[in-house]
Amino acid sequence: MARLLAEIALFLVPFAAFAVYLRYGRKVDSVFAGWSLRAMIGCSVVAVLLVALSLYFLEASSRGPTTGRYVPPTWEDGVLVPGHIE
Repeated sequence: MARLLAEIALFLVPFAAFAVYLRYGRKVDSVFAGWSLRAMIGCSVVAVLLVALSLYFLEASSRGPTTGRYVPPTWEDGVLVPGHIE
């Protein structure tokens, strides 16, 4: 659940940053005054890249060892021994 919320937050960051820029950088008073199609496409592209990069880095950091011989799960004395890499 936390990972899903983090991904949603990462997707919304560029839109929030652009809204803050419009409000305080350009001094735009109306909420939708500075939003053009080009700005929406740009924010969407940046948001998708942020989400894709975060998914890649989260997957790469949680990956186990990738070298060695895989031993599949087995039953030993009535106990399931999970698969592992030796």
